[in-house]
Amino acid sequence: MIVVHRWAEATAHHRERFSELLEGYHRRTEHEKLLGREPREDEAVPTTTLPARYRAEVADPGTAFAADEILLAVEDGRVLGCVVLTAGPSPELKRLWVDPRARRRGVAATLLEAATTTARRRGDDTVRLSVWHWRSAAIALYRRSGFVAVASWDDRPGLDCFVRSLD
Repeated sequence: MIVVHRWAEATAHHRERFSELLEGYHRRTEHEKLLGREPREDEAVPTTTLPARYRAEVADPGTAFAADEILLAVEDGRVLGCVVLTAGPSPELKRLWVDPRARRRGVAATLLEAATTTARRRGDDTVRLSVWHWRSAAIALYRRSGFVAVASWDDRPGLDCFVRSLD
């Protein structure tokens, strides 16, 4: 059974695993941005130096996301995925990532639901997210989860933006 833990409840092992997931997320995303698409299953993601801001997140996520809510999907002690719900007037879901070995098991949907429930409980009216347009499986999940496409608030080409009302 998948259980979602908040950062404050996470063990040292869970926190270390979150850093590993973040690094995998950033490496994959940087590779996709170079390709302009998702890599094929047989394409290895090269080991490249990440931008400084991403290295800082990986090195110390507790500090990087100190004002935000970090949620971890855990099953039998293993961290399967993560998401960050930002604080502020326009709460945003960031860093939604599932270990490739745990995909297609409902982990991302579980994290999305936990994050929107957390946002609703703290009084947020909406939650938003952005996603690269080539991530069609993620976009389909967001639409199924009640997110609707909106005009972009980000000027990076290829980034689609979505909002979900929490009313």
